[in-house]
Amino acid sequence: MNDKKNLRILITDDDEDDRDFFAEAASELSLNYPVEFCKNGLELMDRLDDGKSTIPDIIFLDLNMPILSGFETLQRIRQDSRFKDIPVIAIYSTSATEDGVKNTFGLGANAYVIKPISFSDLKELLTKVIDTDWEQKLKHNELESFIIRL
Repeated sequence: MNDKKNLRILITDDDEDDRDFFAEAASELSLNYPVEFCKNGLELMDRLDDGKSTIPDIIFLDLNMPILSGFETLQRIRQDSRFKDIPVIAIYSTSATEDGVKNTFGLGANAYVIKPISFSDLKELLTKVIDTDWEQKLKHNELESFIIRL
């Protein structure tokens, strides 16, 4: 994976305010590439499949979206061998239910987070994700370390 400042992060979230919130937090982290966004799972899959867009290093994926849910999108991502090594962070808006966590883990997500409410928590979350050794985590993805907590 690229060095931590060179990560290409793609966030898929249907809520425009949440996308703006992520963009502002990411800009304060001085990444070398702008964070990219998709509005829903179908747009994300079209982007990954278009052959022109750069493949992201990390995908944040909101689970509650119209058109193609985060669960359905995650399943499609993991069915395509081209994307097997992209860390996918599943984002849930309210809480980490046992079923939600197990379902996303079983579908191949690499981490699970509850969407932060405060700006400082979001920056802390992004920093934790960026600082994660994804090569190791991809090799040893375990349910016990699946939830990223602040």
